[in-house]
Amino acid sequence: MKKYAIYPIIMSALALLGFVAVLILFEGAVEPLWGRMMLLIIPALFLGTVAIFAAKGKLGVASTTALTTVLSVVLLLASIFYTFLLSVWTSTTVTTDVRYYSRAYGQIDDVKYVRNSFPKSIPSDAKDVKFSYSPQLLQGGEVFELSYTTTADKIAEWKAKLEYRATWVGSNEKWCNENGWSSDGIDATRYQLYLNGGFNHGEICYVLIDEAANRITFYYSVW
Repeated sequence: MKKYAIYPIIMSALALLGFVAVLILFEGAVEPLWGRMMLLIIPALFLGTVAIFAAKGKLGVASTTALTTVLSVVLLLASIFYTFLLSVWTSTTVTTDVRYYSRAYGQIDDVKYVRNSFPKSIPSDAKDVKFSYSPQLLQGGEVFELSYTTTADKIAEWKAKLEYRATWVGSNEKWCNENGWSSDGIDATRYQLYLNGGFNHGEICYVLIDEAANRITFYYSVW
C-alpha cells in the first residue's frame, strides 16, 4: 500500500464517523428517516474509493492529495447542509404508522392529563386503528390523535376512568357549539380533560367515546 493513501483513508474514516453520529442524533426521533439518512454515507464511500485507488498506486501523490482535499471540503459542506434539511424533515414529518405510537406517546407523556388518560401503547384488541402525530416545530403546533374500535367491556372501563378525570362530560356537539369549535359532525360523548387558551395559542386534551360503534378517540394538541 502506498503511504500517501493514509490521507484519504483517514478522511474516509472521519466521514464514516460523521455518518454514525448523524444516525445516533436522529434515531431518537418519533419516526427516523432512515432512507434519507443513508445518503450521508456517500462521502465515506467517495473518499474510500480514492483511498483504494491511491493504495493500489492508480493515483499519484499530487492527485490523491488534491482529490481528497477537494472532496473533503465539498462533501463536508454538502453534509452539513443535508443534515440541516434532515432536521427540518424530521421535525415536520407527520407520523401515521402505528409502529411509532409509543415513541410519539413518549414525546407528550409528561403532560399529566395525557399520561393519566391515554394508553401507553395501542391495545392488542384494538381494531380499525387510526393514528397521527405532528411534532411541534418552533412556534408550530403539536397534534397527537389515536382512534380505534374495541369491545363494549373495554369502552365501559374507559368511561369509568374518564368520568373521574374529566373536567366536563357530555355531548361533543354541545361542547363544540358552546365553545365555538367545529364538531366535524361527530356524535359522541366528550370527556374534556383540559383546555387552556384561545384560537391563537393554547392547549387542549379530550377523549371521545362513540358507544354505538364502540369507538374511542384520544386527542391532544398544543398550538
